[in-house]
Amino acid sequence: MRKQAIVAVLSALLLLQGCGERTAQPVAEGGHSPPPSSSAPNAQLPKASVEAAATDLVPRLDVTVGGEVVVAQMGSYCWHDDVKGKGVCADAAMPPSFENLNAVPRSQAGDEISLAWSVEPPPDGINAHVSFPGQERPDEAVELRDGAFRAAAGAGDQLYVINAAWPQGAVPYYFGLHVEGDDEADSLRELAWEALTEGDKQSVVGDWREAEVEMFDTAHVSLLIVQEKFQDDESLNGRSLQSVTFHTQNDALLGPITAVFDRASQKLIGWLPRE
Repeated sequence: MRKQAIVAVLSALLLLQGCGERTAQPVAEGGHSPPPSSSAPNAQLPKASVEAAATDLVPRLDVTVGGEVVVAQMGSYCWHDDVKGKGVCADAAMPPSFENLNAVPRSQAGDEISLAWSVEPPPDGINAHVSFPGQERPDEAVELRDGAFRAAAGAGDQLYVINAAWPQGAVPYYFGLHVEGDDEADSLRELAWEALTEGDKQSVVGDWREAEVEMFDTAHVSLLIVQEKFQDDESLNGRSLQSVTFHTQNDALLGPITAVFDRASQKLIGWLPRE
């Protein structure tokens, strides 16, 4: 009898010990068990949609060239908006591959390229450079003026990288162009460059091969004529003229240097007066 009592006590103790090792599972409202924790070995974490986040949060860059608008692609970045209480990071291979660009508009060397951001204010800091895939040509810095610049000289593919920084983060953008050479414009740039004095050449900022070449109208502008046969303003009537403009370190004080050519003969006619 005594042995039976001892066995019963030991059995009860073993049962109590087994109950103590069990851990209660939390139960959600409605009496259903919650889904397994994401810390489980085979759990799959949801992947954030970087494109959707970028569209709503990170500024978009629209690039306009030759009347065509393309959206620049983004490189790796981290962006945090304290006001919205949101943040996002994205990884992308850099430098980008020209073959992986979504769209490559065609352009002429010297064409204006304008940048437009989807947010205000614009970036606090911005710098840009262009590379030339497939060419033995070093990268070149790009000089922006009022959110625009000129397509680099020379024909071929050109890959532009625009690094923009806001308080919320820094984002690299990139896009490509297929540039067709403009022999006439290149010839005028070279003629105008050779006509400059050494002092004027040293004051020019940027690449002289990217000087602005435009059609020119003398209707409301006086010229400093260098060709005697054009001293009479009427001798210019009906002529097709083109100007070549070099920006300089003294633009704010004197204005740029602008040469005017007769398009048919490519002869230098004169210069626009500076201040």
